[in-house]
Amino acid sequence: MKRRLGAAFLLLLCLPLLTIPLCNDKVVEHYINKIWLHRTNTIEKLHEFEEEYKNFECDVLFVPELADFRIGHDTPSSESLKLYLDFLGANPDRELWIDLKNLTEANCLKAESLLTKMLAQSGAYKDQLIVESRDWKALRHFTQEGYYTSCYLDIPHLNEMDDQERAARLDSVQQIARSGAVEAISFPASYYVFLRDLDFHVDMLTWEHRRWAWQLPFFSRSRAILKDGRVKVVLVKEKGHYHQ
Repeated sequence: MKRRLGAAFLLLLCLPLLTIPLCNDKVVEHYINKIWLHRTNTIEKLHEFEEEYKNFECDVLFVPELADFRIGHDTPSSESLKLYLDFLGANPDRELWIDLKNLTEANCLKAESLLTKMLAQSGAYKDQLIVESRDWKALRHFTQEGYYTSCYLDIPHLNEMDDQERAARLDSVQQIARSGAVEAISFPASYYVFLRDLDFHVDMLTWEHRRWAWQLPFFSRSRAILKDGRVKVVLVKEKGHYHQ
């Protein structure tokens, strides 16, 4: 009898965990155009989740000596961005956010020319991409060529800045947002409250990289982000079997 009661109690404890995948699917479905999957750095991971998520984000490195963009966060892998662009070409309703890790003013012309060529070969379109970089000046050329661009904001942790440093950072963010060089700014969700009241007209992109989609409705900041029409994309985590 004690064993049966213990088993029943254990089952009751596990039931909420069993419903997590279903809850996650429901939240993603409700915000299908806003919640994207973060760090989809293998094509296998994209295909694993393509029925659950509509759009994806991946890390990319420009490798001019190979005339290619390779998937990778710190170092380029053997996997070409072409696989992802082919997916976009076959699915014109899908979009991809590429975090272009090594874009600079020195290589932006060659990078844009190659990316445009690869899009044409894959049958995909510029408006299916978000091109993100830390170098907002390098993004200006992409913006002028019709790409949707976002500056990845390098901001220290809020508790590491005094009031003067925060004011200086806010000024620099507004300079970027008003420059006309980018269409959006992107940042960790922890900076949302810090940035949301600034006076600029570009979009905001963010990531809750420590949270799954099902968790977002349980946090006031995440709920505010989901409701905020200026925030166009929220990246969420989910590793699956092919995460890198």
